[in-house]
Amino acid sequence: MRPPLTVALVCAALALVSFFVFPGHTWLQSDTQIYAPILEHLRDPEVLKNDILVRRPHVSFTVYDEVALGAARVTGLEFKTILQLEQLLARALGIWGAYLTAAALGLPSAASFLVAAIFALGATIGGPTVLTLEYEPVPRGFAVPLMVLAIGLAAHGRDLGAGVAGAAGFLIHPPTVYPFWAVYFLLTLWPSKPEVMRRRIFALVPLMAAVIVLLLASRHQAGAGETQVFFTRLDALQEKLQRWRAPYVWISIWWPAWLAHYAVLYGLSLAAYFR
Repeated sequence: MRPPLTVALVCAALALVSFFVFPGHTWLQSDTQIYAPILEHLRDPEVLKNDILVRRPHVSFTVYDEVALGAARVTGLEFKTILQLEQLLARALGIWGAYLTAAALGLPSAASFLVAAIFALGATIGGPTVLTLEYEPVPRGFAVPLMVLAIGLAAHGRDLGAGVAGAAGFLIHPPTVYPFWAVYFLLTLWPSKPEVMRRRIFALVPLMAAVIVLLLASRHQAGAGETQVFFTRLDALQEKLQRWRAPYVWISIWWPAWLAHYAVLYGLSLAAYFR
């Protein structure tokens, strides 16, 4: 593997290229149209106080808002600048994670950097219609690269670092990192050398700390928070609205369009693995 400084410089360069060239970045074109007003209202309750969008912000179970608000108070910078700096850092960490994962699979340094560069190009995930690299500084755009970093660190046996990265992703956007933690829990139960099992179990400590922090943050959310109902039924109007505005949330309609696509990708990934 290349010296750490070389790896850091290459990952930083790839992050800058991905941010300023391709796939690039945007502001107030997608979900930041929601998050920016929420943050402005949380900072000053008089701002947009009559806007229905900010009356019950849906940021109780994330520290996305606390981090942005805290950074704004300390630095005096605008939310756009703060969030885009976080976005750039998250991309660099995700690119590093892609490099680590490729290196752990036995690829030489040059090929591992190529894998990291390909990851830096981003991709659309068909079905749920989400991006591997978000154009905007939204919570999922921070959590996905942190999850990729956690995978890369875990692949090298750096379990505590993987736990910290996975816990950070959990604090920012819990639903994104569920797959990582589900697999990691199974990994900790897998029979192995005692020292390895202890190391893996100890890496769960950051997650437990993150759960406590998130619960405390949700209890002390500034302003009136939106009630989070995790299991409920949609009424007829909600169903009609979602089928019109966000049909991709209906998992049952994914497979006719995407089954062949994912079967081919799975076959290619198996061929690459055995190669």
